[in-house]
Parts: sequence; structure tokens; C-alpha cells
Amino acid sequence: MANELNQQRIIDEFLRCFRKMLMDPELAGELVRIAKENINEPNAYQRIAEEVSNQTTIKIQEEHTEADRRFIKLLMDVVKGDSQLY
Repeated sequence: MANELNQQRIIDEFLRCFRKMLMDPELAGELVRIAKENINEPNAYQRIAEEVSNQTTIKIQEEHTEADRRFIKLLMDVVKGDSQLY
């Protein structure tokens, strides 16, 4: 039961994020830019989380939720995948 609640919470957080991106089409580009600028930093994960919170309407709390961790990892994967295309 707790696992199902956690999974639902993750889905709800992702839906809120996607809703923000649909309402602000420039947001996705900003997120990718932030990830690209910080992906090679020694503490890339933490820097990306902080910059996303500081520079966009998506707020990532200091205590990262499972959804936060998955979201940041997704951003990093997108940037890594994008660089492999060239």
C-alpha cells in the first residue's frame, strides 16, 4: 500500500511538472540549457537541481523526493543522449 502511494505521489509530481511545461513552452528549453551547462560539473546532480529551482518555475526542495531524483536524472539523460547524436 505504501509503495502504491509513493508511486502515485511520483506520478502526481511528474504531471504537475509536465503541466508547467505545456503552459510555458520555453520551460523545456530552459531545463535542457541548465542541464547542459552543469552536466560536466563534479556535483552536476546537485547543481542542476539548484539551478532548476533558482531559474525556473519548477521548484525542487532541498530534500529531494523520488520524483525529483528521477526528473533530474531524466534531464541528465536527455543531455547525454543529445550529445551522443553529434
